[in-house]
Amino acid sequence: MSTFKVKQGDLVPALTATLMQQVGTAAATPIDLTTATGVKFAMRNRTLGTIKVDAACTVTTPAAGLVKYQWVGTDTDTIGFYDAEFQITWPAGKQTVPGGGYDTIQIGDDIAT
Repeated sequence: MSTFKVKQGDLVPALTATLMQQVGTAAATPIDLTTATGVKFAMRNRTLGTIKVDAACTVTTPAAGLVKYQWVGTDTDTIGFYDAEFQITWPAGKQTVPGGGYDTIQIGDDIAT
């Protein structure tokens, strides 16, 4: 699991990630997204449990499992810690990454107004 930090109200940089799959005790490997029909990014406030983001991502390098979510509008307007995950849609069904637990998004207080 990883932590991405951004300041309140910032929409840059975009969130980028390599979606990885852990199989047993072997080292995690990138998920080949070539045949995926879509990838979604979801983020919820860790304290309140409210969903903040539930939107499509861009797959930037399918074979390497690279995705990007471009922050928009009010995605980063509320400081706090957020649980995050990616949902891959395959022809046979859905896969959630990470498979256990969540990535963390930390939105920090912005001093400047």
